[in-house]
Amino acid sequence: MAAKEEQFIKVLGVLSEGVRYKILSLIASKGEMTAKDILSEFEFTQPTLSHHMACLVEAGLVNVERKGRFAYYSVNRETIDLVSSGIAALKTGSKRSSKDKAAETDDSEKIKKSKKKKKKDKNKKKKKD
Repeated sequence: MAAKEEQFIKVLGVLSEGVRYKILSLIASKGEMTAKDILSEFEFTQPTLSHHMACLVEAGLVNVERKGRFAYYSVNRETIDLVSSGIAALKTGSKRSSKDKAAETDDSEKIKKSKKKKKKDKNKKKKKD
């Protein structure tokens, strides 16, 4: 499996936890936030937030920049683009398969007609003999 596919799958796994998606959405709406700012929006403890933030950072969804005593979190646009293009590829891939299926159906119909014609030709030949 390609590295981008592995990262895409990892990111989807991290986002499958609803709280992490909500945290990511909050950060995206504000641009940049500290842990304290994020924590004020949720009803869980700092260690729980720490765990979720570590998952988001490890997956590459969130950047962290230390300024003095504080860590500032922002959305990693490159990873968001990776997820967007991965989802888009699924959408376009299904369209291609529909076309491929239609082409296969057309080909199978042509083959059936060809077989019927050969069978008719054989029968005509047998009748002549």
